[in-house]
Amino acid sequence: MFPQNDCHKTKSTVNSKKALIVSVTHNLSAFTLIELLVVVLIIGILAAIAVPQYQKAVEKSRATQALTLLKSVVQAQDAYYMVNGDYASRFDELSIDMPWTGNTRFVTTSAADSKSNADWVVGIQKSNNNNYMNVYLARISGKYKGAGFIWVYRTLTRGMRTQEMLCFERTSTASPLFDTALPAGAYCARLFSGTLVGGTTGRYYSIPQ
Repeated sequence: MFPQNDCHKTKSTVNSKKALIVSVTHNLSAFTLIELLVVVLIIGILAAIAVPQYQKAVEKSRATQALTLLKSVVQAQDAYYMVNGDYASRFDELSIDMPWTGNTRFVTTSAADSKSNADWVVGIQKSNNNNYMNVYLARISGKYKGAGFIWVYRTLTRGMRTQEMLCFERTSTASPLFDTALPAGAYCARLFSGTLVGGTTGRYYSIPQ
């Protein structure tokens, strides 16, 4: 048999080890919880930064694809003018295959013709007296509804640039497709590095070509 003092020491040692294990486990648990909170906080911060940037990148990619169609319309209009001495009022007068079949109108006045899909409408806007003429591409859904791009051939608006691709953010209620205007620069300046050049029914921006 072991001496009584040795038994007491053995029990004391075991108890001390148990207490140490419990203390370490408790401390590790507390440390892990803090770590978890820090990780969650970091993920939240990164998401707040990354998600808007991702959304902008997606919109810019979509706009770039749609712009290819508008540029094709501009080229087709130039070819039509060379032959006829005037610009076409309708897409079926142009030598171009239109992939969009919808007929959504972006403006309610002087809209000679338009073709649309779920997100965009491309249109020819020509007055009867030929005072102004343009082709445009406009967003008709999503966060940036009411924004788009325009190529102006003729205009009565003083200071409006012609024969140049402009980005626009429409503010006029002549468009039935949106109720509230975009904040200034939310589309053209932030997404396409545009420089404001004026406008009356909307804000028009010169963009890097």
